[in-house]
Amino acid sequence: MEWFKSWFDSKYYHILYKNRNTQEAHFLIKNLVNLLIPEKNSLFLDLGCGSGRHSIELNKMGYKVDGIDLSTKSLEIAKPFENSRLKFIRADFRKLDFENKYDFILNLFTSFGYFDKENEHAQVFKQIFKSLKNNGHFVIDFLNTKKAVKNISKTNPQQTIHIDNIEFRIKKTYDNNFIYKNIEIVDSGKKISFSEKVKIITLDKFLKYFDGLNIHLEYQFGDYKLSNFDENNSDRLILIFKKKNN
Repeated sequence: MEWFKSWFDSKYYHILYKNRNTQEAHFLIKNLVNLLIPEKNSLFLDLGCGSGRHSIELNKMGYKVDGIDLSTKSLEIAKPFENSRLKFIRADFRKLDFENKYDFILNLFTSFGYFDKENEHAQVFKQIFKSLKNNGHFVIDFLNTKKAVKNISKTNPQQTIHIDNIEFRIKKTYDNNFIYKNIEIVDSGKKISFSEKVKIITLDKFLKYFDGLNIHLEYQFGDYKLSNFDENNSDRLILIFKKKNN
């Protein structure tokens, strides 16, 4: 089984990350909306929506949003927030079947780069392009892998976290292709292990994913304040593409 299918539906994933910051989600969404100025009838797709914090913020601003995620447990958290203009759907975003449907597609908080096969990453971008309307925007918020790898090399980071009487022992490593987070859990004396891994993708690599498609990069930012991207110092790599009008 692919790692994200078991880990994201594990109760331990939701315990470890239960305090993810909704204020941070509000801050990013507000800044993106102020930059892109969507029309009120715009339709958004939140790709890899998790428990829906970004979708919910967009919906509060009056926009119609579809949130897609593969994790059943994450969607169970999101579903109570559904309304006539906010829907959550279980789907694998490698298999999108929309065509010219969305004005904006968002992939936020490093919800990409999970697959072993390189062609699967490229295929997702082709499906995103197909799903966008002409002049539509695609926003991806990814970690700055260059800085992340440098930090691992310097500090060999390990940490132990205690939540609800459960111990999480977390160690980050990397190789030429992926950054890994190995998570050993001790719960009532029982040990369980999971791992996360994210593809090391640089700005140039993201541009290659859209190579040959009628889309161009409009903006690149390095944090949720939408400051300029600096590959050595920025924590995030936020890219905003626009599909050209055929």
